Amino acid sequence: MSEAREERSRQVAEIKEGAKTTNEGRSHLLPGLRACRLAAGISQHELAARIGGTQATVRQLERGYRGAFVSTIAKLCEALEVVPKDLLCGSDTNHEETRR
Repeated sequence: MSEAREERSRQVAEIKEGAKTTNEGRSHLLPGLRACRLAAGISQHELAARIGGTQATVRQLERGYRGAFVSTIAKLCEALEVVPKDLLCGSDTNHEETRR
């Protein structure tokens, strides 16, 4: 196994260890989502449009009321220009809704 591949495997293992899952590991809570969205300067509604979802879904994901499947995480990463670790291992304790 090449050095780069070993490093990538280590990073994936670290992310999995730090990520909180629901549904027996099929979906993942995204504690860093709100911080990433705010850093991108977009509203929940705009993010929802970018990923083909609803504002209610984005709100539920941000508040930890539901988990996201891998396909949704990929869409969020593309829309926010972040890596999965930013969403999965982030921390955002301020859940007050920002009005835009």
